[in-house]
Amino acid sequence: MQHNRAQLQQLVSARFEKSILGPQAFFESNVESISKASLEMASRFHKGGRILTFGNGTSATDANHVSVEFVHPAIVGKRALPALSLCSDAAIFSSSVSEKNKANDLDFATLLEILSQPDDMGLGFSPDGCCENVLSALKRAKQLKLLTIGFVGKGGGGMSEADLDYLFAVDENDPFVEQEILETLYHILYESIHVFLDNNENLI
Repeated sequence: MQHNRAQLQQLVSARFEKSILGPQAFFESNVESISKASLEMASRFHKGGRILTFGNGTSATDANHVSVEFVHPAIVGKRALPALSLCSDAAIFSSSVSEKNKANDLDFATLLEILSQPDDMGLGFSPDGCCENVLSALKRAKQLKLLTIGFVGKGGGGMSEADLDYLFAVDENDPFVEQEILETLYHILYESIHVFLDNNENLI
């Protein structure tokens, strides 16, 4: 029993260490890009832009999380900001699956063409950077002059080759630490955007 307790303590200690060192390394290397992205996103919100998020499977929950957090401010007293998750409409995507070969088949890129407006921002989430519909949507968003931001694990995958405005790639083998970093990242973006909006003399 004593031996098992020691093993458990070692496991918990190793988990704490990874949860501290992984995010520390990521944010130290990305602080400049995070600051620039926050300012540019705040400027687009200031001009009436919206966040449009998208992702598949578990990444869809990240997309939903971000949109909800901006529309229903997590921090008391902060303004609500317009955001929409493109993967939250079950009717549209169940139709796409069941009518795969028909002309009305929809994907994220098509939804962006229909819904996007000037100064909008396209935020794509992918666990490995190789989700084809997320990649095609980000490329289409770039053509539509949206601000494009990729959130991805496994070092970037296919997103690394896309011409995105900002790519936040978490090079972490542990999926739990990867998720912790990505969630902390979009929480920091949320807070930083509000800081810029509250002090909007630098917004254009």
